[in-house]
Amino acid sequence: MVCIHIAVAFGGAFLASVEAEPISLPIRQELAPLELDGQALNLRVDSGTARSFAIYGPAFEELEGEGSCLGLLWGCYFCPTDNPCDDISSRKRWRATYVDGVHLEYVEHYVTSRLGNVTVPDFKFGLALNFSRFPGTHRTEPLGSLALSIGRSDIPETFLEQLRMQEVISSLVHSIRAEKRGYFVTGNLTLDDTTTSDLSPIPFSSHSRRCKKITALSSPLSLLDVYGNRQDRDGEVEMKQTHVVAFIDSGASPLDISDVEFKSIVEVTAAPMTRDERVLSPGSSEELIWEDPDSGFYMITTAAVPHLPALAYYVGEQPHGMEIRIQPKHYLSECDQSRCQLDIAPSPDGRISLGHPLFRAYDVKFDLSNYQLYLSPHVKNAEAFALP
Repeated sequence: MVCIHIAVAFGGAFLASVEAEPISLPIRQELAPLELDGQALNLRVDSGTARSFAIYGPAFEELEGEGSCLGLLWGCYFCPTDNPCDDISSRKRWRATYVDGVHLEYVEHYVTSRLGNVTVPDFKFGLALNFSRFPGTHRTEPLGSLALSIGRSDIPETFLEQLRMQEVISSLVHSIRAEKRGYFVTGNLTLDDTTTSDLSPIPFSSHSRRCKKITALSSPLSLLDVYGNRQDRDGEVEMKQTHVVAFIDSGASPLDISDVEFKSIVEVTAAPMTRDERVLSPGSSEELIWEDPDSGFYMITTAAVPHLPALAYYVGEQPHGMEIRIQPKHYLSECDQSRCQLDIAPSPDGRISLGHPLFRAYDVKFDLSNYQLYLSPHVKNAEAFALP
């Protein structure tokens, strides 16, 4: 238990300090609530970046039209009269570029922030005011970001670093506990998570210290068929010993894997169906899994879902590691009678990213100060974690 020193008005007096508890925020479809100057926003919970920002309303509406902020689930921030930002266009800008090709610029602005029941004055937060459109489209839908990654010297202090400096939290430890199924990630984010675990920590890879990203060493992907047999593309037992760097990214919808690994999933899924040519003729696997041209997500026909493999990785290095298994229920979402969304994709740049499917399969706890994480299988669904 730690003390924080936040001035709290109560009956005309101010309390110099109060006992602090871990801060718990609900996550709905990867978004967590945060108030800036009394304005309710929903920001993406993102362990893949250290840059936190809200969408600056006037800039977005200049691009998309007056009132367009009203249609954004995550909302926009408008500087109030008692906290103006008339000089915003002349402030120092930082530029952020994302793997999907979208880039934006943001500035800093001092706000009064509210997280759950905790109010934090004089808090620096980014305001995004220059956005690109999605490559090849006319859509501009930038998401505000609640960044949970490792700080860097060339960008402003992170959301978590500021909370610790203001003694709102005592450590750079946070956890995400999510539901096993669903669209995006729904569950709870706990800041300053003080819960203990019997599990051994998994160290971040050396890449994390060099590039300031949350990563872990991982074995290449292994596939387990519906009978639990470990398979490679030719149906033989895999014996791979090399390791790759995997990003632990709560802001990534799909689990990004290599092209070869993606093809292996298609082949293992199709194999039992092609044994009966009345079900699927040989060489017709494109009928099972395809990329949706509108959303960019991969889809799978519901007839193939029972044949999907489980995904297995060994994360970390022995003896400080563990095998994780991600079942089809963790990487499927938005099903209808004919198809499901497949939250797996071949990586556009070769980067391996353990996105939302990992968080549906495991509770993930990050200790940024000690460069380590904890993975534990869900004991309970996220409904048990005080979602309102």
